This record gives sequence, structure tokens and C-alpha cells, in this order.
Amino acid sequence: MQKSIRFEVIGEHQMACDGCEQRVQNALKTIPGVGKVRANARTQRIDVLFDEAKVDAAALSERIVKTGYQNRVANPPSKGA
Repeated sequence: MQKSIRFEVIGEHQMACDGCEQRVQNALKTIPGVGKVRANARTQRIDVLFDEAKVDAAALSERIVKTGYQNRVANPPSKGA
């Protein structure tokens, strides 16, 4: 089942430009089970549509950390569109 989740970038290192957004989006899209990804440097939010049978929120968060951004879940997973 498709779920949506929102992460917030926290800490000193923040997304600052389109390149930052693209780096996060590209990193998440390589994970099996991830569908739509939208990163927004202005709001420091990352929205992800994913298949919970293939990947969980912890794996998504870890991938964001590997791109250089500490994060937290802004809202729990919910049914996607």
C-alpha cells in the first residue's frame, strides 16, 4: 500500500538550493518502493510517497542522512493518493 510521509530537515546543515533538492530526491528515488519525492529548500521539507511493503520510514530517513541532512518525521505515514 502506498503511504506518504513528510520529513523536516533539522540541524545546522540545511538544503539551500535546487541542487540540494535534486540530490535528496535522486537519492531517495533509487530506493525500491519509493515513488514520488518532493524536496523543498525553502520549507526544509521532504515529501515521499512509498510502498510500505518494500521500504520503511527509517530507511528513508537514513538515506536523507547519507545525503548530508539530519531530519525528523514531520508527520506519520498516511495513505497516499
